[in-house]
Amino acid sequence: MITIKEIAAILCVSPTTVSNVVNGHTEKMSVTTRKRIEDALVKYGFNKVQHEEDYSKALKLVTVDFYLRNKEKVFMDPFCSELMDAICEKLQEYGRYPVIGTPKDQEDIYHKLQARNIEGGIVVGFNPWDCEGFSEKLEKPVVFIDCGEGNYDNVGIDDYGGGKKITEFMLHQGHRKIAFFCDRKSPVSSNFERFRGYCDALKDEGILYNNEDYYYLPDERNPRREALRNFAVTAKQKGYTAVFVVSDMLANEAINVFFEEGLRVPDDISVTGFDDNIYARLSRPMLTTIRQSVDEKGKEAVKLLMNRIRGQEVIAKSFKLPVELIVRGSVKNNF
Repeated sequence: MITIKEIAAILCVSPTTVSNVVNGHTEKMSVTTRKRIEDALVKYGFNKVQHEEDYSKALKLVTVDFYLRNKEKVFMDPFCSELMDAICEKLQEYGRYPVIGTPKDQEDIYHKLQARNIEGGIVVGFNPWDCEGFSEKLEKPVVFIDCGEGNYDNVGIDDYGGGKKITEFMLHQGHRKIAFFCDRKSPVSSNFERFRGYCDALKDEGILYNNEDYYYLPDERNPRREALRNFAVTAKQKGYTAVFVVSDMLANEAINVFFEEGLRVPDDISVTGFDDNIYARLSRPMLTTIRQSVDEKGKEAVKLLMNRIRGQEVIAKSFKLPVELIVRGSVKNNF
């Protein structure tokens, strides 16, 4: 049987143009082009039924996009690699295959989702205020991971509870001047709930948050290490005794830079992370951190997406997985 691609080659048009005629999408096509293609379909005996049967046997694909913009070497981050493994493993159970990407803009994700054999998508890294609008313009389901709550599908964790819990732990250990290290310039970001938990824990102890306690760690390695060095040089003078870092990877790097500058952890300053991944256990001392199940997060996202693809009932559009405080040696009792 002749294929769409072969007819396109004969007529010197794109396969998409031929496919549009086969499927009746000719609104924007000239009458001449449409007639040429229709005549060729008849002449060469194109069988639409057989074509649709062949398409039904094609690989069923799901896009998985890590939209982390300027982040370098995304899959060297243990969070991203563990999440990707969990998603791929669960998709395989459903007979689906991932199309994985690290796009630089939302349009790239949108265009991929328009491909015919793409059934839906999973997206990591959107700002919460972008999710609903993006979902509404799609005709296919998309599930976000760690993108807040709203009128869209999202799988996250109790970031607020985790941020509050680990800050309360440091406060109960006698720390009163605690810096917050984040990889976003503004607290109103993907890590906002962790930041909000930090602020509320301080407030409950009668400590008002000061903007000077928020430290931005750039994505680029050299500027980030310089920011950490600048903090280490002035930390004692400013009275800091503890640091809350939004990820274990950045917390591990902070400990190493602090050591280079003569600021010892936990003797001179206490450091906490968030995630409980390999960096928390490789750190010296090992990190006090918040444990989340990245594996469960990825698998729940796939289950939610497959429910949408199959048209099954979904009770909750967005839900949060629990977190746990893990106490190790990076926090000193400051009483």
